[in-house]
Amino acid sequence: MYFSLTIKGFEYAEHSFFGNAITLTLSDGTTQLAKDYPFKLSNALNLTYGEINGLGGDFYGTNDPISDGSTQEEQRSRFMAAFKTLADPSGLQPGEALAILGALQEEVDAVNEALRKHEDPSIAYSKLPADEWKALQKITSWRIVYRLGPTYLGLAKINFDHFGADARTTYNAGHAVAIEEAVKSNGDLDLAYALNAFADHFLEDSFSAGHLRTPRRDCHSGWMVNPWPDLCAKDMHDEDCAIGLSVKNPKGEAWTCYGDKRALDNANEDNKNRCLAAVQASADEIYNAWKSKQKPAAYKAWDHAPTLESANASTQVLAPLFRLNNGTLERRKPITDRRKWEFIASDWTFAGTHNECMGSHWWDYPITIDGPTWLLPGSSVVSTTPSSGKCCVYYQDIQGGIRQSAHDGAWAASNAGMFKAKRFTPLAVITWNSGKEIRIYCLSQDDMLQEWCYSSANAQGSWYTGDLNNLRVRGAPNTSIAAIQWKNGSQIRVYCQESTSDEIQEFCHDSSWTRGHILPTARTGSTIAVAGWSDNGIHLRVYYQAPDLTLREQCWDPSNWYAGGFSTDKVPRHSSISAIGWYNSGVYLRVYWHDSSQNIVGYEWKNGSWVSAGTVLTLLPRGTRSSIIQWDNGQRIRFYYQARNNDILEECNDGGAWFTGSVVATSS
Repeated sequence: MYFSLTIKGFEYAEHSFFGNAITLTLSDGTTQLAKDYPFKLSNALNLTYGEINGLGGDFYGTNDPISDGSTQEEQRSRFMAAFKTLADPSGLQPGEALAILGALQEEVDAVNEALRKHEDPSIAYSKLPADEWKALQKITSWRIVYRLGPTYLGLAKINFDHFGADARTTYNAGHAVAIEEAVKSNGDLDLAYALNAFADHFLEDSFSAGHLRTPRRDCHSGWMVNPWPDLCAKDMHDEDCAIGLSVKNPKGEAWTCYGDKRALDNANEDNKNRCLAAVQASADEIYNAWKSKQKPAAYKAWDHAPTLESANASTQVLAPLFRLNNGTLERRKPITDRRKWEFIASDWTFAGTHNECMGSHWWDYPITIDGPTWLLPGSSVVSTTPSSGKCCVYYQDIQGGIRQSAHDGAWAASNAGMFKAKRFTPLAVITWNSGKEIRIYCLSQDDMLQEWCYSSANAQGSWYTGDLNNLRVRGAPNTSIAAIQWKNGSQIRVYCQESTSDEIQEFCHDSSWTRGHILPTARTGSTIAVAGWSDNGIHLRVYYQAPDLTLREQCWDPSNWYAGGFSTDKVPRHSSISAIGWYNSGVYLRVYWHDSSQNIVGYEWKNGSWVSAGTVLTLLPRGTRSSIIQWDNGQRIRFYYQARNNDILEECNDGGAWFTGSVVATSS
């Protein structure tokens, strides 16, 4: 039960990432990354800016919330008292802080490994044990004996300082204390930085969606035997963090803000960068105040942060689970209709609400706006056309199974996974002999490149593993896969990045599987797309994102590989790329990608030059995976992608403008 009360801001690893990623200007005028500059506290602890940032508030504080201070002077006094629980000598320090950091190391390692693999850390968080709080509570329980303030769970129970306007009050108090130290004639710059690192924890909380509009004080009980209000606060917090809110800063810049466990996800990159800019501005103000001995007129960090007004706007797609309406706490009437702005002020209880939330399974990982889904959010989507007018689309379900939707007059989806792969695996598919032969390429749980085969000649009618598996290729955990075949499957090419290199490796099947050419280095985790045509031999075009974030082309004409003429300006990291090609008295190519405005745009090669192919879709979420196919020499083009509600959708072009096609697979 108590575990559910640990309503935190960003997780420790996320807070420490933000704090350690900034640059500090030291007293001699040199600069150093915060992660490489430990501060020696008065109790002999040596902690970096990020470590202080991560420990502040969640693990160290007093029984007196800082934002409860009736005056600015009292708020600053309370902040200093909270900081001293970490920094001053006591009967527990420095051993207690070191023990806490040791208990948190599993989380830090999991997040760092996900970042190393260029995977979303939220996936790593979903796999961590749910009882981490027990070790942290045990470590901090000695505070009761020494009368040194609240334990880990005790702080979580009264963590008002991390939410809404209270978080702003708390940061302002702490930042002011740090500036006061900096402007002293004998001010200690390192101490001022350490104080500010503690304060920045609450600044960062103001970039977490679950901390912007949750009415934390109204969802609270002072009685430990009545945890239901606090549990309901966590329910709303978790929902907002996972699904995200549309926000604006004071300059009117708009973006989507996610929260705890998603701070370092690809979808949160815009919000992450704005948070980093705010933390950097906060630290820079400390140095400037120390150098000039003058206080800033205003705190620049707030120029970057979401406004509470934008987070609480009634234009949000996600209706709040709770809201204050003229001082009355109201609950969303349909708990499992997150889009419906309908509220009730009575006929509900905290206990009943929390139990309904948990019983609905709408709060199970991954939390999505339309509730539990059998389709995996963020699934790879690939497609093929076995014959004119027939389409097959492949994607992954929540259990890791690979599913198929086939269109031959109408769409029909498989009822179960045909085989399982690593969750969030990349996919590639080829087919020949009018769909009687299918090959799907993916990654296994341990990132081994896998070939799965279907052959109508197989009496069992089931999928089986292919000979490519015998090469024992370990793919990069975040690699893309592309595949193409010709001559009725007698020749196949597969492309991916391996775990040991960012170069694109080609694998060839002519009579047996062998390693082929090594193509240039791509951006780690780049999407890879391949298109081709036959004209006096096979011609191949491979598209990828280069390390400088531009899109590039490698060309195979019957005798050699060379760099092609296709290129773009910089596009977002891991931009989705898809390509098609055909020959009809000339070469035709189309390449589509996700641009910096979140639109799917394209170029086409026609009559010997690249020209714009227009826009297929607008405002697709960052990270959306897509696929494209054509038949009848480009007279019919189909584009497939996963929508915000996790459905697999289709856009069509039959020679004119793009138009919306069918729902290929529904997540409900």
